[in-house]
Amino acid sequence: AAWMYRLIMESLLGMRLEVDKLYIEPCLPEDWTEFKLHYRYRGTVYHLTVSQKPDESGHMRIKVDGTEQAEQFIQLIDDHIEHYVDIVIPVN
Repeated sequence: AAWMYRLIMESLLGMRLEVDKLYIEPCLPEDWTEFKLHYRYRGTVYHLTVSQKPDESGHMRIKVDGTEQAEQFIQLIDDHIEHYVDIVIPVN
């Protein structure tokens, strides 16, 4: 079960944790328009919504609590406050 979890999280959803940074590089089927995931980092919960949408910028956009991130990762902090993350993956 642990290997299946890891396969889904890392290969399909493209989530990779490096210390306190969460990188997301999903490899989703075309017909998946959106998925939601609740990710716990120590005592803090991150509510992630990942959407595949047409986007003129051509690059993935990440917003944490409504603020667009300059980097292509989520900086995780253990502040015991729920955070909301919106990720838009461009499709052709």
